[in-house]
Amino acid sequence: MISGFDLHMHSVHSDGSCTVEELIAQARECGLTGIAITDHDSLGHLNDVRAVAAAEGFPVLAGTEASSWNPKTGRKIHVLAYGLVATPTGTSPLERIVDATLRTRTAASLWQAWVIARAGFEFHGHGLSLDDVAHVAAASTGVYKQHVMEALTGLPYRDPAYRFCYTSLFKNGGIAQSDIPYPDARDVVQAIRDQGGHPVLAHPGQMDSWDAVPELVEAGLEGIEVHHPDHDVEDVARARELADRFGLMRTGGSDYHGRYGAPESVGCCGVTEEEAGEAVAALFAAEPAPVSDEPTPER
Repeated sequence: MISGFDLHMHSVHSDGSCTVEELIAQARECGLTGIAITDHDSLGHLNDVRAVAAAEGFPVLAGTEASSWNPKTGRKIHVLAYGLVATPTGTSPLERIVDATLRTRTAASLWQAWVIARAGFEFHGHGLSLDDVAHVAAASTGVYKQHVMEALTGLPYRDPAYRFCYTSLFKNGGIAQSDIPYPDARDVVQAIRDQGGHPVLAHPGQMDSWDAVPELVEAGLEGIEVHHPDHDVEDVARARELADRFGLMRTGGSDYHGRYGAPESVGCCGVTEEEAGEAVAALFAAEPAPVSDEPTPER
C-alpha cells in the first residue's frame, strides 16, 4: 500500500511476536497513514499502546479483537473494537466478557503445553517445558498456542516444519487438540457499544460469519472488515455490499502476527484513505490519549 490504513494487527501483548515500537517502525517503512493494534481479548494493554504511539508520534488506534460465536450456527466470530479505555476495576461491560475468555484460553494453552511435555514429545530433539512457555509469553496478557509452538520449535509460522508440527499436535485429533467456550457475538457487540466503543466485524469471509451481520447490526455493529489476507475478490464484493446496505464503515487490515502468523508484513493488506472515509478518520480523531497515572486494573 502506498498510503492508507492497516487496522488489524497483533503485538507481544497477545499472540504477536513484534513490540508496538516494531509495528510502528514497519508501518512507517510501508508508508502507512495509520494503524490499529488489536490484541486479543484484553483492554489492559490499551494504555501502554497509546503511550508508545504518543512517544513515537505515529497515529495508532489501540483496540482489541474479541472472540465470540454465533449460537445459531456454532461458528466463531471475531469482533474488532476501537475507542475503548480500560477501567481501574476491570469491571466494564466488555472487560467482564474478554477477561473470562482470556483466563479460559490461558488455562487451555497451559494444559496443552502440559500434555505435550508429559507425552515426552520432541521437535528435532527438543522437548517442551512450562517454564519455556512462560518465558516466551512473558510480555503477553495471556498464553496462546503460538507461545507453545515458539517454545517447542523456535520456528516461524510460515515454516513447513512448523505447520506440520502444529497440525499434528493441535488439529486432526492431536494430543493437544481442544477448544474453549465463547460469548455470544451479539453480547460482545452490545458490550462494546455500552462501553462507548466502535465494533467492527473481523474477516467475515475467513470465518463465514456473513449470516450474522443483520443481527449484529441490530446489536450495534458499526463496521465490517472488507479487506483481509484471507478475503478473495468475492468476499471483498460481498463485504462492500453489506457495508452499503447497513451503513457500515469499511475497514481492512493485515492481521499481522509477526513470525507467529501467515501475513509477511504490516501493510500487506489494508484499506485506502478514500475507502475508509470520514468514519475511520473520526476514529483517529477521537482516539483517547494515554493516561500517565492509570491504575493497574484489578484481576
